[in-house]
Amino acid sequence: MKKRREFVKQAGMLSLGLPLFGSLLSCKSDGKYPKADESIVKATVNEAMKSGFELDEFGIQLWSVRDFMYKDSKATLKALSEYGYNSIESFQGEQGVFWGMSPKEYHTFLSDHNLKALSAHCDSNYALDPKKRDEFKKLVDDAAEIGMKYLVNPWLGNLKTVDDFKKVTDGFNELGEICDKNGIQYCYHNHAYSFVEVDGVYPQDIMMKGTEGGPVGFEMDIYWVVAASQDPEEWLKKYPNRFVLSHVKDRYKEERLMQIKEEDGTEKYADINGSCVLGVGQIDFHKVLKTAKENGMKKYFVEHERYDDMTSMEAVEKDAAYMKQFLA
Repeated sequence: MKKRREFVKQAGMLSLGLPLFGSLLSCKSDGKYPKADESIVKATVNEAMKSGFELDEFGIQLWSVRDFMYKDSKATLKALSEYGYNSIESFQGEQGVFWGMSPKEYHTFLSDHNLKALSAHCDSNYALDPKKRDEFKKLVDDAAEIGMKYLVNPWLGNLKTVDDFKKVTDGFNELGEICDKNGIQYCYHNHAYSFVEVDGVYPQDIMMKGTEGGPVGFEMDIYWVVAASQDPEEWLKKYPNRFVLSHVKDRYKEERLMQIKEEDGTEKYADINGSCVLGVGQIDFHKVLKTAKENGMKKYFVEHERYDDMTSMEAVEKDAAYMKQFLA
């Protein structure tokens, strides 16, 4: 184990300096913002070894590099594999979750580059509009054909009332049953709004209690829980074995968040776009991920949504270097 950890440590540090693919990527740095430098990697590797938390693999949500996916999806996927990502969580954009390929072509391309087609974010309206059930069933069939394991509802920020969230919970249960019959788990991915009380109740509680005992799972976006000034570890312990997927995304420390709030003119603290390179921000992933695993977390997807002084591909390469410290 020690030799493996030493190898991962060295690989993670070295990968911070590796050139990125092709002429697609360029970046000019003026040193204005915090960087994931070698000292950060050294410190986090030491913390990881102390925490005892280990991963067999880690993946990425393709939304993180959507600009490059739209330019050249295959070149981007190939590069992500080279960075060390093992599994892919797609999203349902204009080219669909399979990026213009047939399900089998998508699966084969990923397999050829040591990647797994594991999950995808899909249309939120599937849970709200019964007229879209047939479209959803077709997606489920396609996903099951290539062995995907999860389909995820990514956003419900348009819902405002307790009744709204109760209604969508009924939709979750229906979609969960459809997925379950095909060997797939339907999940909901949170943002900050579900951890902010509505009429004295957290929407997250409404959705989790309303799906209890059924096949529906949840994907905890750790960043957004923290953005809502909540403790992700408390929620993981409150609902053991319910959060099966995670988005591993860091959030800048307070000083930088306040700068961004002023620069962007953001009104609400929770809405600040403060995503940063893993290890630079305020989230203690050594503790949170350990608690997540102890409470039933199965898969970990890196996500990145702000790119100060770097391209999205450079950002997720640094994120991969950080995640390698946890490999068993």
